[in-house]
Amino acid sequence: MIDSYTLYLLIVSVLLSFVITFAATPPLITRMKAVGVSGIDVHKVDKPQISEMGGFAIYAGFATSLILAAFLGISLELILVSLLVVTLSAMIGALDDVMHLGAKEKPLLGYFAAIPLILAAGNDPYLVVPLLGTLWLGLAWIPIVPFAVTAGANAVNTFAGFNGMEIGCAAIVTFCLIIVGGVLLSPTGGIGGLLILAALLGALVGFFPYNRYPARIFTGDIGTLCIGSAIAVGAIALKIEVFAVIAALPYIINYAMVLFSVGKVTESHLFTATQVTNEGYLIPSKSYSVRKNLSDYILSRRSMKEPGLVRILLVLCGISGAIAIVLAVLSTF
Repeated sequence: MIDSYTLYLLIVSVLLSFVITFAATPPLITRMKAVGVSGIDVHKVDKPQISEMGGFAIYAGFATSLILAAFLGISLELILVSLLVVTLSAMIGALDDVMHLGAKEKPLLGYFAAIPLILAAGNDPYLVVPLLGTLWLGLAWIPIVPFAVTAGANAVNTFAGFNGMEIGCAAIVTFCLIIVGGVLLSPTGGIGGLLILAALLGALVGFFPYNRYPARIFTGDIGTLCIGSAIAVGAIALKIEVFAVIAALPYIINYAMVLFSVGKVTESHLFTATQVTNEGYLIPSKSYSVRKNLSDYILSRRSMKEPGLVRILLVLCGISGAIAIVLAVLSTF
């Protein structure tokens, strides 16, 4: 379990990233709209124009918090390498927002961007498996590290699209992983991974008021790739990758549904979005028969308005996160 000093550092990390992101988002909304960086909110009847690339504010809060941790000399190598990996992932997301990278280019670039993490996380090639203890992976750990980061980033990128959805779900998963990491801190090592997740949590909470229904700004791929890579990096640093998969089961299920239905990695903009009726109710996309996903599956059972759908997705993430926490507690006995 974490001590009082570690808890103090985590609170400072969360508060700092929260303040930076919360303060940076309103001027970003204004600026993006002024320069025409906006997108149509296709899930609203009146199709309003919403500012895009809000991930800049999320990254600003996250990076500032980690820079403070590096300045204090806490897990210096891990913090700096992790910041580099998340920065590169955010840059790839920004490129995708501007240039629309191909379905294969984005994960490939993400894989190479995550390679530096091997320097910090590859020295202890093992996994903590719930209820079973540690699993030694040896040299197999080397290719797994960057794969886990790019897979996590793209899973978050795919599990997005509704007001407050990607931010709320990511915040719940991140919070649950902080608890998991705190419970398993003794066997997993230092606090660097906890600080990474704490920095992300503060940024997500700071951004949520502007992204929840009705959203004033979207995260863009710069935001989703930044979020996904940060969660993956934090989990890898704490050696709780298996717990992260459990906590993020809705992401995994959604990603699997997309891959198995389409048969290959594709870009979501190539398919039609979830539809909205004149009464504001959401119904499955016209592409649902060829590209299935978790959101459209829920809507195929019962149409509902956007806030209702998001609440269901948040509850699902809460349930999977709670399962991860319970397994972490049981693993300590």
